[in-house]
Amino acid sequence: MATEEYPEIRTGGSLILAWRSKEKNVLIVGGGNVAAGRIVSVLEADAKVIVVCPENGIDMVLTAIDDPIESRKIYELCQAKKIPVNIADVPPLCDFYFMSQHRDGPLQVAVSTNGQCPKLANIIRRQIADTLPKGTKDAITKMGELRQKLRKIDPEHSSSSKRMDWISKICEQWTLDELNEMNERTMDTLLSFYELDQVPQYNSLLNIFEKNVKEQNDQISNETAGDNIENNKKQHEKRESMESIEIIQQADNKREPKKKGRIILVGAGPGDPLLLTLKASLVLAKADLVLSDRLIPPAMLSCASCEIRLAASKAGAEKAQDSQEQLLAWGLEALKEGKVVVRLKIGDPFIFGRGGEEVAFFKKNGWDVEVIPGISSAFSAPLSANVPLTQRGVADQILITTGQGTKGRMPELPNYHHTRTAVFLMAVGKANELSKILLEKGYPTDLPAVFVENGSRSNERIIYATVATLGKAVEINKIISPSTLIIGRTVDVLQDKKIVNNTIPCQEQTDILIDF
Repeated sequence: MATEEYPEIRTGGSLILAWRSKEKNVLIVGGGNVAAGRIVSVLEADAKVIVVCPENGIDMVLTAIDDPIESRKIYELCQAKKIPVNIADVPPLCDFYFMSQHRDGPLQVAVSTNGQCPKLANIIRRQIADTLPKGTKDAITKMGELRQKLRKIDPEHSSSSKRMDWISKICEQWTLDELNEMNERTMDTLLSFYELDQVPQYNSLLNIFEKNVKEQNDQISNETAGDNIENNKKQHEKRESMESIEIIQQADNKREPKKKGRIILVGAGPGDPLLLTLKASLVLAKADLVLSDRLIPPAMLSCASCEIRLAASKAGAEKAQDSQEQLLAWGLEALKEGKVVVRLKIGDPFIFGRGGEEVAFFKKNGWDVEVIPGISSAFSAPLSANVPLTQRGVADQILITTGQGTKGRMPELPNYHHTRTAVFLMAVGKANELSKILLEKGYPTDLPAVFVENGSRSNERIIYATVATLGKAVEINKIISPSTLIIGRTVDVLQDKKIVNNTIPCQEQTDILIDF
């Protein structure tokens, strides 16, 4: 029976190792792109690539040939000689798999799908690499230097556990930015705390450095010349070291390790959890707090395992602004507590999602914002209705706008152009007003239009209309938000039923209103 101490064994995986191949003899059989890629991989691992077997034998074999019979022969020969082998594109004939790798200096991140889907491993690896904090490589290099210095101070094998525990505390208590800032002076001061098994805070070291520099300058200026100066300097340095340790210990006893907050603006896409980007899913999985409005469907929120706060559902421009301010206040409060905050927004944050305003708000309050794009309904809704936004000989430009501009006003719209497809977000409540404006702008009365309600969701509906019947279509079909409206000649390009030139009043054309 599985317990917390002894979890259930999950079979079917691989033993993922970083194989130290330096000076090893690696035989590669075959040619082409696959072989070339493998040659690069083993050369970067400092291995010796050979074609003819040397007298001292082969340590590893990689094949890249398309002949399955010859591949199996090579595999069987390697098995008989107990040589590990990888047969390209034949997982059952592999003692090990190649992993998709991200390399940045000493940092190597590898992703394996156990031979099931190398392409997907590449995609996941790129997503992971994109989420790595800046300066990770430098932080690792600095910690490597610190470890070498520590081993010189305490080289005993019996101290390995103590050394590892102390280094681990530094990694846990210092941020990557602080690790990047380490220099010889920082490392030497840190090492003075090793015997005490203590790790001071980075800011404490900086404060002591500044204080000691000032005191040392004042002391030296008041000392007499000659040997007196040298003796006093030595005494001062000794006293300085003891005082530094004492002051830092006092400061650290009063201060808990401070975790740095992080704010990420995430586009949730149109509402289908499967259309959430992989990067967005990874960020949601490690968030401490998710802030969302009520446009996000519950299925999407289930991707997060942390605390979720939803803005109050309020109608009207002023009340919507109140909800926005509430979300921003929650985010700022959580950031000050050192939490990873995800602001989840429907669609794409920068397409009528007020994402720019939120970035400006957090920047003004001293926080950098990471933005992860999402699929906007401006692009996904037309696909649901089988409407190409552009089509050769029909439409060569796109207008994306909203029915809810500043303070609820309609935005200024351009005059009609016969090769333009217009996409309106949040326009259901302004359908009658929009119809009148478009007619004044020269839009034909019979120009086809389609509403996509709850696009990409299980309760999606697609309702056709014309520019002259937008209001009636909303009324008769009781269309609700969120809905996307697409208008233009491309609306009927791929439809079996043509609605261009159809001027029948909306209430009489219910046979061509499609409800999926």
